[in-house]
Amino acid sequence: MISSFVRKALLATTCALALAPLSAAMAQQPTQQVTQQAPSPAQQAAIQHDMETVARYRLPKDFFTRMTPVMEQIRNSRISPPETPNMSLEDTIKRTEAMPQLEPILKQAHMTARDFVMGITTFGMTAAVMQHPAQDSKSMPPLNPDNVSLLKSHTAQTQALIQIMGGGDGQQQQAPGP
Repeated sequence: MISSFVRKALLATTCALALAPLSAAMAQQPTQQVTQQAPSPAQQAAIQHDMETVARYRLPKDFFTRMTPVMEQIRNSRISPPETPNMSLEDTIKRTEAMPQLEPILKQAHMTARDFVMGITTFGMTAAVMQHPAQDSKSMPPLNPDNVSLLKSHTAQTQALIQIMGGGDGQQQQAPGP
């Protein structure tokens, strides 16, 4: 069974960052079934800032060599993620730092909580945007071209990491496109 840490951490962070513009646009349109309040202008600005930070972040060249074993260890250890819905990137990093069961795994990989959160969030957002380009490209900051090249040149590792993270259903078996 895929660790809920992997699923929740990626979904909470990547979805919040990658899908925030779509959610905000939908929240501004009149609907009969509104379940969440639209983000405030300050929240929208914070979300946009976090998206830009993640989009600019450069993954290290050895990203797959380092991150894949970390994610496998997290999955095999069945570590549960901290609840981080609607949290900023900085708050997510702080919550991750406060997880004592995660600390030895990150330390063994010579990774900080910041390295981990930024790396896995950047990877998730880059892979998601490459596979499903944003419908509202104006609100999506441009991805770091080095990260796009890294994922394109490591399609097998990209798919393996997506599967470890819990996104390995039949719909995501294709490698990110050009």
